[in-house]
Amino acid sequence: MADRMNQDDVAALKEMKKKIDDIERAAQELNELGKGLPVVEKNVRAIASIIHALKFGISDVAEMMN
Repeated sequence: MADRMNQDDVAALKEMKKKIDDIERAAQELNELGKGLPVVEKNVRAIASIIHALKFGISDVAEMMN
């Protein structure tokens, strides 16, 4: 797959991976700030689920190219 991707595709995947990592870090910080608040904890779990799907689809591919 990586051999069929051009440099723009590779750069875009790496940028998306960075953004996903940033979102994950922000969600973890939010979880710490909202510890004990069920609405925050529940929504951070939902965000974590979405992040997992994004990582599977984008981050894993980006890491394989390194």
